[in-house]
Amino acid sequence: MSTVLILGYHVADAQNKRKRDKMYPAYNTSRPKKEDRFLQTQWWLGFRAGANLTEANPIRRFSGFSPINYNQELTEKTYSGFELPGAHAGIEITFYHRGFSFSLQPNYRRQRFSYYNEFTWDDAENGDNQLDLKYDQDHQLDYIEIPFFVKYDLTRGNLRPFIQIGGYYARLANANKAVEITGTDYASGDAGPFNTENIVIGAKDLFIKTSVGVAGGVGVSYDFWNMRLVLDATYRYGMNNITNAKNRYSKNELAGIGDALDDVEMRNISFGLGFLFPLRFINKQFDAN
Repeated sequence: MSTVLILGYHVADAQNKRKRDKMYPAYNTSRPKKEDRFLQTQWWLGFRAGANLTEANPIRRFSGFSPINYNQELTEKTYSGFELPGAHAGIEITFYHRGFSFSLQPNYRRQRFSYYNEFTWDDAENGDNQLDLKYDQDHQLDYIEIPFFVKYDLTRGNLRPFIQIGGYYARLANANKAVEITGTDYASGDAGPFNTENIVIGAKDLFIKTSVGVAGGVGVSYDFWNMRLVLDATYRYGMNNITNAKNRYSKNELAGIGDALDDVEMRNISFGLGFLFPLRFINKQFDAN
């Protein structure tokens, strides 16, 4: 008889517990702790800066010269690869939720690319009268850029490798062009190399005002104290021609050297370092899980 009473008591107690859990969820001890629920969502704000390398990809070529008795390809420019360093700096605003981060990273960005032309002027009647010229042209473009990334953390510890994908919109703030002329003069009677001083001109009118593209990369973050250190590498793929076709031949300073910008799209590799701070805290310590 006593066994039946005890069994009936446990059954009734279990039924009452289920009722309490439905009416008062706080009684359900299987729910995550308050701290665990809090750490599933976080806002981060901080500063980031870094360096970048740019490559200009010509999609249509132009020249200031119209060949008559030689191949058009001889007037084409030779572009550098990812060689000239640029820099960028800005802020990062990131919302984190369960391994995913949505990050806005407005920044001021300087990108550089270069190309060179080589020309030979010779005397049809006297082959010894020859002038070889090389024009090295360095372009410096300053953008106010607004990139947006979606990141995914591959682990959940203090050290978190991640992948990211996104896109960017950039507004041209300024542009300059530096031209260095070098060569060899065989016609002066004393053949030898020479070079001139760099010519630096404002070139903002040669480029359109906007640049857009997609981006992707990898990185790692490390949490310590109440701060997050972020290192990342990102590849940007420009999706529009940045040359202003209307002003291609507008710079009189460059008309004499036969320069005309090609239609180009930008490729960029960026390396960034960020210091982020959480905007929500638990007591005096923060531990991102």
